[in-house]
Amino acid sequence: MIALGGEVLARVPGAAGGPLEISPLRGGLTNRSFLVGTARGRYVVRLGAGADALLAIDRRTEAAAQRVAALLGIAPRVIDADEATGLLITEYQPGRVWSDADYALPGQIDRLGAQLARLHALEAGAPAGLAILDPLATARGYVERITAHAPGERGELARLLEQGALVQQATAAGARSATLVHCDLHGSNLIEGDRLWLIDWEYAALADPLQDVASVLAYYPHAGRHSGRLLGALGLAGVTPRELLAAVWMFQLLVFLWYRARRVAVASTPADFAAERRAHAALVHNGNL
Repeated sequence: MIALGGEVLARVPGAAGGPLEISPLRGGLTNRSFLVGTARGRYVVRLGAGADALLAIDRRTEAAAQRVAALLGIAPRVIDADEATGLLITEYQPGRVWSDADYALPGQIDRLGAQLARLHALEAGAPAGLAILDPLATARGYVERITAHAPGERGELARLLEQGALVQQATAAGARSATLVHCDLHGSNLIEGDRLWLIDWEYAALADPLQDVASVLAYYPHAGRHSGRLLGALGLAGVTPRELLAAVWMFQLLVFLWYRARRVAVASTPADFAAERRAHAALVHNGNL
């Protein structure tokens, strides 16, 4: 049995008399998560890894966004959260994570689009004070933290930021109203259970709704054949191919810089390096929009 601190377990419903089960959950690059079962139910206990500032994670926004999404049946219910430590306790929703194959199926894209449409409909009802995402400003923050430790990379990263300023204009984000977006639709964050659940709201924000589509296509380029279905579900049928390509490029920029920033504090695995290289290669390949 994995040991969790008494202060943490005291916040899990029904755990005061002793939890029935505690087991680690796989997945997640920045946190540790555990399944805790008690007489009251089953819960996910997520412990932060202390790299929030480095990786631009806003725990207050995370909890607020997930609470709202839970009311819509999109995300598991939040039981407790501690912004200072990154502790998050949610109801456990059993199911399987999405695989690459799911993103190639039009029916699955339609299901994802339906959930995102419900989320994006909160344009005027999102929690007050939610963080507003500016992809270029986020990228600049990553670069500042990277170059503080690796000043030799300043020139290359500055050139990427210059390119990013032009690409962000090409997204035409200002022509669309900001909505609540999940902003990290990797398959590990989608749970196929009694419905499609979205988890890990660390990068949720008020942003251009195209950001969620860009997230899908950046992680899973083969989903591009169904991009029209996803855009249509979100009321974005008027987005041009150039705008979409620009949005995907900006998301790839954030992915690349995220992995590079993470290397400041964490020893990267071969899989991490591979993901970083893929994102960088996509930036080079699609650099001339």
